[in-house]
Amino acid sequence: MILKKAGVTHLSSLRTMVLFPVDCNYAFKYVGREMMKNAEKGHALAPEQYGSRKYHRSIDLAVNKALTFDLLRQLKKPGGLCSNDAKSCYDLIGHPQASLAMQQCGVPKSIIRCLFSQLQNATHQVRTGFGDSATFFGGCHWKKPFHGIGQGNGASPAIWAVISSPLLNMLRKKGYFCHFVAPFSSKEINFSGYSFVDDTDLVIVQLLGGSYESIISTLQSSVDTWEGGLNATSGAIVPEKSFWFLIDFTWTAGRWRYKTIAECQGDLSVKDIHGKRSVLRRYEVSEAQETLGVYLAPDGNHQAQIKKMITAAQKWADAMRSGSISRLDVHLGLISTIWRTLLYPLPALNLSKEDCEKIMSPILHYCLPAMGFCRNFPKDIVFAPIKDMGVGIEHLYTLQEILWLKDIIFHTTYDTDTGVLYRISLEVLLLEIGVSSDLSMLDYNLLSGLSTSSLVKSTWHFIFTYGLN
Repeated sequence: MILKKAGVTHLSSLRTMVLFPVDCNYAFKYVGREMMKNAEKGHALAPEQYGSRKYHRSIDLAVNKALTFDLLRQLKKPGGLCSNDAKSCYDLIGHPQASLAMQQCGVPKSIIRCLFSQLQNATHQVRTGFGDSATFFGGCHWKKPFHGIGQGNGASPAIWAVISSPLLNMLRKKGYFCHFVAPFSSKEINFSGYSFVDDTDLVIVQLLGGSYESIISTLQSSVDTWEGGLNATSGAIVPEKSFWFLIDFTWTAGRWRYKTIAECQGDLSVKDIHGKRSVLRRYEVSEAQETLGVYLAPDGNHQAQIKKMITAAQKWADAMRSGSISRLDVHLGLISTIWRTLLYPLPALNLSKEDCEKIMSPILHYCLPAMGFCRNFPKDIVFAPIKDMGVGIEHLYTLQEILWLKDIIFHTTYDTDTGVLYRISLEVLLLEIGVSSDLSMLDYNLLSGLSTSSLVKSTWHFIFTYGLN
């Protein structure tokens, strides 16, 4: 059993890892890998499910979420989002349901029978720091075989991907999805939410008007359908780890703002593993919550994420300062540790240059003296490349903007869901300012006041400021 979160040692908060024999787990991995190849070829996987799939990154899902919030803000359309967590998803998978999902993806019955008979007849011992337990449970003599596929099973990620895809497809077929259309190119996208393994956000958008009550009602039906699907596969939702937002707008003297909870009251509830219905926590649109390692708020503020990044930078600098490292290794330590932590969330954020410098301040405070430079060394030289006689420390703000540009080029070229959302957001921005032309040719200082804050608007500001095309 390993810790899910540092310092939390309660038994119910630990993750049980199953250590299979090496040759057995190698076979499981082979089955999972070949099944995913068939599933991808046959388009059997839901586009919302990003977990355990090649060329699908968790940060892309966070970008999709940020772009959805941007589009709701740009279009001033009400919507709702419920973030929920499946309880022990690998451990609560029923074998009959998994068998059907695997057969749909071309896995022969004989292989499925072999895989699940091994799991049902396995004996379980507990491994501790003092050795393995002498007694065991499970085995072929139990009247009711264990279900679930186990954390540590090489086929578990693939099995969850194929068993969750029909549930996500079901939501779309029932009409519980988010629908956007690009105003110029007429590009469309439909998605029921964002899912990365067992972390799922269900999204509803009211594009044709309607009251916030109808949003809550539709979102409740979506959550109930998702919970019912999980229940049919022997799974369940954890209400304590789930929450939701209602996004709506009001206008006063020609200016818009988000509605508060007091202005659009309502509850969302869900059944737990015992069938008891619990009311979910609801947050204001300004209260960011963490999903996929990134704090995102529907109103686009990044204060919680900035605080998290500053804390991580300070913790890293304190740890490095208390240790001993040579001057030549400081830069290597920087780019191989804390820099990876800070780079991960950047594609989903639009931090200002000042925000980035606050985050970098503890790092530079330690790194410059440790590398043999004065803390007040000219920043133009600090952030210049080594080939140009600089120190070679990259600026976080510049990296953020470059990551955006690379993302936009990559995703629009390959027409991914992220690329479609980028394209729609860009076209809505052009519609706002009333000009249909190349974004890099438009004067940001003259026209930016006509557009709503978004990731695309921040990219426009960057390419205008530095004359990029």
